Amino acid sequence: MPPEELFLLHWPPRLREAAIRGLIWAFVGLLYAFLFVSFSVFAEVRELPVHPYFFAGVMAGTISALMYSSMRLVVVMSTLLFPLSIIYFTQFGSEIALFDWFKVMLPAGILIGGVYGFLSTNSRIKRADSKTLAGFSVGVLVSLAYLIGEYLFADPSITWIVAVMCPLTGALYVLVVPTFIRLYQDVLPPTGDGMLLGACIAIFVSFCSFVMAGSIDTSMAGALVPEVGAILERLPPALLGGLLGAGLGGIVSGLVLTDWQDL
Repeated sequence: MPPEELFLLHWPPRLREAAIRGLIWAFVGLLYAFLFVSFSVFAEVRELPVHPYFFAGVMAGTISALMYSSMRLVVVMSTLLFPLSIIYFTQFGSEIALFDWFKVMLPAGILIGGVYGFLSTNSRIKRADSKTLAGFSVGVLVSLAYLIGEYLFADPSITWIVAVMCPLTGALYVLVVPTFIRLYQDVLPPTGDGMLLGACIAIFVSFCSFVMAGSIDTSMAGALVPEVGAILERLPPALLGGLLGAGLGGIVSGLVLTDWQDL
């Protein structure tokens, strides 16, 4: 079918914009949900002296913003590192040494990211520092709002928590990130931005692969069996919340905003 016959192209421009943004935000919502569940489980199992959902909201907002700062590098590194992770994990039939794999993946991510930042002419990689600070700040605000809302709503499900916190984080991020870029985009050189993002992607890809392997056989997680088991239990409703909440948020954003921010 010729491109001009595609159904989406016959939509009014504003609806087409809303649909595209809804798809993009829905993808980010899935990423946010995975991070939120992983960090909240880690805080609970390790008994960190902080509210698990506050910690998860801050970390998910920060890392989502960092990875969103250069989706091109995320795609490049994921294409390179995911197959390596799968090959590594499939070689171990009983127990996986995740932190040993981090020792391999982390330097590789830092190296690839640093080279990419050094060679890149794309201004977005040069703004990873300011976007990360914006994501952290918004994550703190939204997580504080959750702590307040926790007293108003009794035991909300993780689906509703992610469905509200994720698009709220995204909306506030869009509002504040131009200011952060104006003030803090030179905190790190482009090479440093690339190294920071590369390290984050390497750890994220490794852990995603680890959870995928654990979903096949939980015993493969070794000492991290409690964490992986809890993540797998909470992940489906959280992913649903991220998909629906962020997707609807993106649609609203596309209907309200006039154009994309070239950041």
